[in-house]
Amino acid sequence: MIPLLVHFMKTFTILLFLLASFLLSGCWDRREVNGTALVLSAAIDKEKGKNIRLTVQVLIPRSASSGQQGGGGAYEVLARSAIGENMADAASKLQMKLTRKIFWGHCETYIIGEKLAKAGGIHKQIDFLLRHPEPRERAHLYVSNGKAEELLEKKQSNTDALETNEGESLRKLSEMRFGANVTVKDFEQMLISDSGAALLPLIKKVPSMLGMKREEMITSITGTAIFKKDKMVGQIDINVTRGLMWLRNEIEATGVTVSTKKGETITLDPLQARTKLLPTIKNGKWIILAKITSEGTIIQNGTNLDVMSHTITKRIEKDIEKDIKQRINLSVKQVKKGMNVDAFGFAEAFHRKYPKEWEKVKNHWGEILPQVEVKININTKVRLPGLSTTPAVLKGR
Repeated sequence: MIPLLVHFMKTFTILLFLLASFLLSGCWDRREVNGTALVLSAAIDKEKGKNIRLTVQVLIPRSASSGQQGGGGAYEVLARSAIGENMADAASKLQMKLTRKIFWGHCETYIIGEKLAKAGGIHKQIDFLLRHPEPRERAHLYVSNGKAEELLEKKQSNTDALETNEGESLRKLSEMRFGANVTVKDFEQMLISDSGAALLPLIKKVPSMLGMKREEMITSITGTAIFKKDKMVGQIDINVTRGLMWLRNEIEATGVTVSTKKGETITLDPLQARTKLLPTIKNGKWIILAKITSEGTIIQNGTNLDVMSHTITKRIEKDIEKDIKQRINLSVKQVKKGMNVDAFGFAEAFHRKYPKEWEKVKNHWGEILPQVEVKININTKVRLPGLSTTPAVLKGR
């Protein structure tokens, strides 16, 4: 009995190793780098009728290897475009213009042309990015001020000299939270949210220095595009965007500068900021309270005020609170009242606290939104006066 069992175990072990060997046969879907066109950025513009133009910025492999020898590792890119009925159709036609197989896995940036954004129907193009196995859901989305294809030019000098390509430069700007930071997945979730509102950072070419020529311009975030469903209905500048970010609890690393009666300034750099939206329905009136707390350090004192004084600190805190409140009120005025768009998350806040009441109004939230009263409660604390305690104007006296 024992010899028979031993023989069975040996046979079983051999079969197990044979079966496992099939898993070591290599990657059946592997793709050689030399046969791949790596897409770094893509632009989608509206064409005649229902067609779109897809423009991609592709890495030039030979310059990538030679560029590292010169120090800095810079490389060149080429731009190619094709017109199709949708993203998939345009991509297949674009492939006919490239001798290497298109690979979307490295694309970090997708730019929507302003004309296409205002025409609506962006979700039809986003569907390709979510359904296709290669594009990243965490790739960043933008709206261009004008044609998107114009931002994807061939010359390396058109990008930020600190980064290797346009997409990488834009991605890092977004992650620094100077404006909205929205990925493909984020945008899709906004569209299916209770409010049905969405936003994307607005970008355009700006001079890196005063007097620069167009070919020496760089792409920068200049504001925010506001969407109702998947159609762009308006835009706000970067200052109003900050007020919007405060309400959405997405503000990060932003300095707030206030002026004294003499025109002198003090700047506070918030280290921490938090916003809570507290909804209330009372006697049929819908009210949202934005409770904001922030604290930070004085990074510049251009006055003769002694920031070590408790009285002076309190006055600075009140001035900072007033400045933040003005930004928020401006964003509410332009987006909520001017565009009738809930880009702040009010709908989600009411839905969570009052699910039954929400069920009654969810299909006509656009009629309720203008009547929602927005109250703001801000509490700012100056935790540190900076490394220097003496006002700069008083030193040396």
